[in-house]
Amino acid sequence: MTASSTPMASAGEGLGRQADLVFDLGFHRGEDSGYYLAMGRRVVAVEANAELVAAGRQRFAAELATGRFTLVHAALVGWPQRQEQAELLFYPHPERSEWGSVDLRWVQRNAQAHGLPHGEPVRVPTLCLEELVARHGCPGFLKIDIEGADEAVLADLGRLAVRPATVSWETGKESLRGVLRQHRRLAALGYGRFRVVQQAYLECAPPALGANGSHWSFEPGCSGPLPELSPQPWKSLTWVSGQYALLFLAYGLVGPRSWFRAAARHPSRGIGGVPRRIQRWAERRRLPLPGWVDSQAQLL
Repeated sequence: MTASSTPMASAGEGLGRQADLVFDLGFHRGEDSGYYLAMGRRVVAVEANAELVAAGRQRFAAELATGRFTLVHAALVGWPQRQEQAELLFYPHPERSEWGSVDLRWVQRNAQAHGLPHGEPVRVPTLCLEELVARHGCPGFLKIDIEGADEAVLADLGRLAVRPATVSWETGKESLRGVLRQHRRLAALGYGRFRVVQQAYLECAPPALGANGSHWSFEPGCSGPLPELSPQPWKSLTWVSGQYALLFLAYGLVGPRSWFRAAARHPSRGIGGVPRRIQRWAERRRLPLPGWVDSQAQLL
């Protein structure tokens, strides 16, 4: 591939931003794509796991036939890496398919934290955001949930001549500084309104009314309502930064690698099994401890 330091033919500029188009980067089993299609949107989805791609093409065969849905088998990477690698290794997970990743550090972290090693790596073609926009136009909504690679796609937004009106991405739990850097990056590109969206138990949200009058029930692991259909208010960068500071404090106290979680898994480490009882109490009431979150950003 020939490298270039300038945006790819002003990717998407000729087509403009298409309000009814959604990019679902991190298709998985179609938990989000199914909802977007039910809401009357056109969807371009990307997934690195070949088995999930095959299942998705069966599930959405009718939408594929009409052209409302496109599913691409590829691993999303940043533009610089795309110039160097036409393929790379993808690490699927035999038990938790949502943990599949091209990021070896991500793979090793999950294996260490949960004792569930990934399967044998497979080679997959790479793709960058700029290429998707050049082929399909700029989406009105960009959803990113690609384990360990969200940062690279966010960085590529600056290369687009026309940018999505709204962006959603999964924030990590490793670095508050890194999460705040992501938000400042988007603010510098003109995204001035933000949300912190709690993802735990979204499947318990009230059903959404589809474009054809049907009711859509949110699936486990989904990203939730389209931004324009969410009742959650938009906030400033300053407000969201404060929320993440509190959230990372919670991660340290009761997050996956905290003493609390270790004591909940092994009652002998706690005082009379109190951490385990607290965790079960929270789970029965579907209260996240502290759960996992996405961020959303919208252009002003």
